[in-house]
Amino acid sequence: MENMKFYELLRVVPEEAKKTISGGRLKGMTDIKPQWRIMKMTETFGVAGFGWKYEIIRLWYERYGEQVAAFAEIKLYVKIDDQWSEPIPGIGGSMFVAQEKNGAYVSDECYKMAITDALSVAMKMLGVGADVYSGLSDTKYATMPEKAQEPKPEKVWLTEQQLNATLLCTDIAKVEAVLKKFAIKKIWREEIQEHLFNLEQQK
Repeated sequence: MENMKFYELLRVVPEEAKKTISGGRLKGMTDIKPQWRIMKMTETFGVAGFGWKYEIIRLWYERYGEQVAAFAEIKLYVKIDDQWSEPIPGIGGSMFVAQEKNGAYVSDECYKMAITDALSVAMKMLGVGADVYSGLSDTKYATMPEKAQEPKPEKVWLTEQQLNATLLCTDIAKVEAVLKKFAIKKIWREEIQEHLFNLEQQK
């Protein structure tokens, strides 16, 4: 058996198998759809229970202040050439009670999600979704690229003539009109800022 055979079969994740994370600190990033993992395992090893299977070792929860997290430990098995593998371990977790801005949110699917997470950990050992975990795909596991920094606007200084014309304005609208006439988008003179502040106070 070639060592990399199954790894290569399982590593690539198609775009349609990715989903965008809609909330939390990973909002905007992408994750792998759990059903795709099951499809790839079935495609590669056979029907669940015959070509691959798993057993739940234990389920438990842990409290962190007012929040409660649920955990699952599983063992995954695959069948190759009529021989079952040694157990491939996986531990996953999910929130049971999460404190949100509107109060406590209780999930009735926490253990199911923890088991799904544990399966993804175990399947990762076989190469399932390897390109995602190795950072070759833009997902929650990849290093976020640095955002291109917007160029800083150049400082625009008013000439003395422009400054005096602006200071003679008696209301904010006229100040804006003068600045627009001189094509001044940013105000860098303290005198203008002070003048605008005084006009605002006079309203």
